[in-house]
Amino acid sequence: MLFDTVDVAYNFYKAYADAGGWIVRKGTHHENRGIIINKYFFCSKEGHKEFRPVDTSAEQPPDRWVRRVLAKRTGCQAMIRITLNDAKKYELYHFTEAHNHDFVHEEDLHFLKENRGVNRAHEDMINKMSKLNIGLIRAFNIMMEVCGGFDKVGATKVDFKNFKKELNLFIVEFDAEMFVKRLMRKKEFLPNFSCEYQTADEGLLKCIFLADEDMKRNFYMFGDVVSFDATYKRNEYNMMFVLFIGNDNLNRNVTPGVTILGSEMTRTYSWLLKVFKDAYGYAPPVIVTDQDLAMKRAIVDV
Repeated sequence: MLFDTVDVAYNFYKAYADAGGWIVRKGTHHENRGIIINKYFFCSKEGHKEFRPVDTSAEQPPDRWVRRVLAKRTGCQAMIRITLNDAKKYELYHFTEAHNHDFVHEEDLHFLKENRGVNRAHEDMINKMSKLNIGLIRAFNIMMEVCGGFDKVGATKVDFKNFKKELNLFIVEFDAEMFVKRLMRKKEFLPNFSCEYQTADEGLLKCIFLADEDMKRNFYMFGDVVSFDATYKRNEYNMMFVLFIGNDNLNRNVTPGVTILGSEMTRTYSWLLKVFKDAYGYAPPVIVTDQDLAMKRAIVDV
């Protein structure tokens, strides 16, 4: 057989493998002045994976943590080889057909790595569901119903989890910046939305306060007595969540405002109460809190 390009040869052998229930892996090649003159394509189970024992008793750095999985290579010899002839065509000059392992059944072909993956439609679905506070598993189940079956999705639940994990790792250094930009954009387009923040000298987010139209309505109607306190447990960002709480006429909790603080010092609480007062125009007549000395001094000062 003759092929115009290496990719055409690869796609042909890949289609042949898909029909049989196995996967193709690209092998070595030889070049002459940047032009490929020889190319090998193997079965994915070609060769044997080197076993590297891990001493679990010794402390390992995070970049050397590995997950122990079973070896999937069986030394299969199935392959094709192509070479560039004088007519500038790639000629298939070697073909080994026999495999030494079982094939995947037709109804399970969608599990093969080559037949699944997260595409742009999946990414959009995951992002939109995440904005609605819908988890990955539920998002996958919704897409499965929309597509008409598990095999029609084109990906697995693990693929969805891996994509979300990679996305979180990508934005881990920019999450605070994205958070602040999103809130400041809302402040630009929503006249009754308030948002103020402070950063440290090195650019890290120190504290941020926000209040939307519903929170302000709650304060103006039920803001005679407001309580606020910082959470006891800190999160992975080493910051505290502070919630302002009031009571409506039915004795239910309402939220006049929320903030995230990096410390519980007097100057931090003073800044918080000042932006709270600026957002609403006046201070609440009664504030209920615990016996935190920093809070008490900030309340008196502001």
